[in-house]
Amino acid sequence: MAMVTIVTMYIAFPIFQGYLNLGDVMVMGMAVLLPLPLTPLAGVASMLADLLLGYGVYAPFTLVIKALEALLIGLWVHNHKNKTVPVYVYLAGGLWMALAYGLTDVILADNLGVFFLSFGYNALQGIVCALIAFPLFRKLRVFRDKI
Repeated sequence: MAMVTIVTMYIAFPIFQGYLNLGDVMVMGMAVLLPLPLTPLAGVASMLADLLLGYGVYAPFTLVIKALEALLIGLWVHNHKNKTVPVYVYLAGGLWMALAYGLTDVILADNLGVFFLSFGYNALQGIVCALIAFPLFRKLRVFRDKI
């Protein structure tokens, strides 16, 4: 869990309303490496980063968004044991996150017009993180399955 918080906080770039970060790589990793009931803990770790960075208004949204992102990926992993997680599963998690933060920004800004901007930069984050997580956790999952 600590890696999610640390990567979210320290590999981050401030933008419009929040920041782009590589924390989703670790969220996706938790989904692949942890037992299914523990995957939503990714939301707790991501929420902690929001609180520590001063984005407390996002914290409750982040808790739910990241927990569901990890759970979405974790469900695929759980239902397809001993199979390589395809890149589209990571991309689905990243796009869920982008859609959810787009809606979050609409709620927080009380302005439907911010959706496309928010969705765009969060989709970029989700896609980049998915493309990093795919090769990284494919190797680590094989190692985990042998233990």
